[in-house]
Amino acid sequence: MGHWRTTTLRMWRGLREFLAVQVELHERAALLDRPWEEEFLHWAGDGRELHGRLVPPLGRGRGTTLGGWCPGLARSRGAASWTASRSLA
Repeated sequence: MGHWRTTTLRMWRGLREFLAVQVELHERAALLDRPWEEEFLHWAGDGRELHGRLVPPLGRGRGTTLGGWCPGLARSRGAASWTASRSLA
């Protein structure tokens, strides 16, 4: 019985991590499709870099993913290959 529980917990943990990565990738793709949001003030990365120049409208989300990624951060650190190929599409 203990082995079954351990296997089930490991499966749920793996599924949760997989879904978290999928959410992050979806948020990144959405930000790449809305480049004007990069102009809204937001903290990027681990909260040490302030990006943007405009105050976001009321009720508007931030210009980063939940993980703190933004397109400007990717450019400053060297964009990943999938971001460059996506912007050409």
